[in-house]
Amino acid sequence: MLPQRIAYLDLDTTNVKIKEIPEEITKKFLGGRGINIHLLYNHVTPEIDPLSPQNPLIIGPGILTGLKGIGASRCNISGKSPETGLLGDANIGGHFGAFMKRTGIDCLFITGASKKPIYIHLDNGGIRIEDAKDLWGKSTKETNTILKRRYGPSSQSISIGIAGENLVRFACIINRKKNAAGRTGLGCLMGAKKIKAIVVSGEKSIKPKDENGFHDLVKSLQEKLKKEPLVNVLSQFGSVHLFNLINQQIGMGRAYNGLSTTFPENKDISPEILKEKYYTGKAGCFSCPVACQHRYKTGEVKGEGPEYTILASFGPVVGIKNVETVLYINDLINSYGLDASSTANLIAWAIELFKKGLIDENVTNGLKLDWGDEKTIIELIHQIAHRDGFGNLLAEGAKAAVNKLGEETAKYLIWTKYLPQSDPVDLRYLPAYALGNAVASRGSDHLRSRPTWEAYGLSEDQLKAIYGGFVSANPRSCEGKGRVIWWWETYLSLFDALGLCKLIAFHCRPGLLDFQFFSELIQHSTGLNLTPEEIFEVGERIVTLERMFIVREGIRRKDDSPPQRYFESLNDLRLDREKFEQMLDEYYQLRGFDKEG
Repeated sequence: MLPQRIAYLDLDTTNVKIKEIPEEITKKFLGGRGINIHLLYNHVTPEIDPLSPQNPLIIGPGILTGLKGIGASRCNISGKSPETGLLGDANIGGHFGAFMKRTGIDCLFITGASKKPIYIHLDNGGIRIEDAKDLWGKSTKETNTILKRRYGPSSQSISIGIAGENLVRFACIINRKKNAAGRTGLGCLMGAKKIKAIVVSGEKSIKPKDENGFHDLVKSLQEKLKKEPLVNVLSQFGSVHLFNLINQQIGMGRAYNGLSTTFPENKDISPEILKEKYYTGKAGCFSCPVACQHRYKTGEVKGEGPEYTILASFGPVVGIKNVETVLYINDLINSYGLDASSTANLIAWAIELFKKGLIDENVTNGLKLDWGDEKTIIELIHQIAHRDGFGNLLAEGAKAAVNKLGEETAKYLIWTKYLPQSDPVDLRYLPAYALGNAVASRGSDHLRSRPTWEAYGLSEDQLKAIYGGFVSANPRSCEGKGRVIWWWETYLSLFDALGLCKLIAFHCRPGLLDFQFFSELIQHSTGLNLTPEEIFEVGERIVTLERMFIVREGIRRKDDSPPQRYFESLNDLRLDREKFEQMLDEYYQLRGFDKEG
């Protein structure tokens, strides 16, 4: 597995250079998100425009991606974000990352731009640029299907849809039918370079350094996972099981753009109905022991998913109450290659503005926007992808839309650092979640920290043993929650660097996937000897370098704040500004940042 190799591809000259990653860099950053931010920080400066040829597109599977039995399927795709102008980084599952490793290329660094539509083919023999004239204009599903037929069953591809071709600022990148590198608009960056797809078809065997030690460790992990109650629920229903937990039981789901946390109008959106009526089988990521992804059929639509984010975002957040409509939209936005979170949040924001009289039909080109109006919401999705009508304004992303519609509209947008909130939850309920979303390096995002153990009922002694200092056992307290986010950000960055699935981590009790486990896993897999303490330092280094990147772009303390809406009372809950600032101080101190972050 070592040394890892980077392929540098310049589309302006079509030159390819392949270099080994020095072991000292591997020890500092591992792979995936770690190597990506190391490259991005050293190659991208503030004056580089996100859509310029100089902005690199970096594709980096985790250092362990491609190994079997541990859910090591993940791959990070990075660049300067066309959506926010800041850090662009998205993580994708499925099969692409594992199959890319089989080509002998561990990271692909693309600069320049093609003058005509192309796709890039990686195999054992090298890297080739192919004409994509016949693929341009096709959906992601069509493109990935065509390339699978063209290169055979041992190939995988990622592609953009019409949204990426049309440079929608929050276009995403898709593997198979629904696995998405969703956030920060990297499908737009692919479109700017005229890259329709990247296909990989290698035959290199991916084996751990110590096969016996690796096998024993993985076998032990799999046995332990079988005893985790929430992991079993995840396998049965997929991440949509969170709809019952978050929206129904806890009552912290967002509805109507965050105007409410209840959605009594819901008709049939539920994980049980999805499983009983629509699921047709499993569609798990590469060699995953949990396999939480499902296939479904509704009418003529045969799709995969949906994830909780789509179920709740295109359900309660925009006011749609019918699950079949949500399933249709799930397939539609995946086919177009649109980020679900940004698309849903912008539509919900536009509906609220319309209802408040801040925009009218003159602005929306005749569209009458209302909660739960399925026909109009679907029409607006079409308009965004094709850059037609009012959709063209939203297609420029949240920052540009606010500039166009006026600063008054910004307070109704649920966003941080120009990125609409990824998780369809109300952040008033858990201060640690609010802080995690606020300081996340790529914008309002739950997958940079997501401290799920806040809801596990752990004692203060247990929390101290995990986090190394005092943390209140009350999930609604702010005490010690800066420490919680410092720890979780560090912890989860390692999943991205290793190529492991964070969904499994969210559903496991403390102690199963810990730093000692990572140390043994890395040693058996790669031969690298890193102590648990050194591995924690790798995570800190990744998070800190991402912070350095966005600070260089102008981000400061004022940008590390949740939307104003969360500081206003709803259901007798609100974030306290003074206590939030105290959490932020604690977080900065533990990170080694100054008062301005």
